[in-house]
Amino acid sequence: RTIYRFPTRFTISITIMKIVYLSLTGNIRKFVKKIGMDSVELNYSNPTTEMNEDYILITPTYDDEITDVISEFINYKDNISHLKGFVGSGNKNFDDSYCFNAEVLSRKYNKPLIFKFEMSGTDNDIMKFKEEVNNVEIARIKWEGKRRYIF
Repeated sequence: RTIYRFPTRFTISITIMKIVYLSLTGNIRKFVKKIGMDSVELNYSNPTTEMNEDYILITPTYDDEITDVISEFINYKDNISHLKGFVGSGNKNFDDSYCFNAEVLSRKYNKPLIFKFEMSGTDNDIMKFKEEVNNVEIARIKWEGKRRYIF
């Protein structure tokens, strides 16, 4: 968390986006370790973790049950109000099914599909992912600024 203080008129408090993810094979876990951002790993059998801060959700590509598990997390308490977007991980060998869980969830919750990566991601994927998260952060800060602060 970073707090910026400006001369007497206002203070802006910025919390860096948290990453929430579900990793069944370990590929997403490896990706998250490489990006080095604060994260929370969901438990497949009990995804009811409460989030009290903004987050981006990384989901694997598997069957429809993954969508149900992720939806259970999103619908738990007030988690949906902090959800800023989705990221999909998958294998391009599955053609049209590549990252389909992230696409379905993005449409279901009307949140952006921010990024897709294959397997555990490349160094280039890490760089692009961080750029996309920065774009989400900038947009969020601008929106909060218009909503909360008078300059």
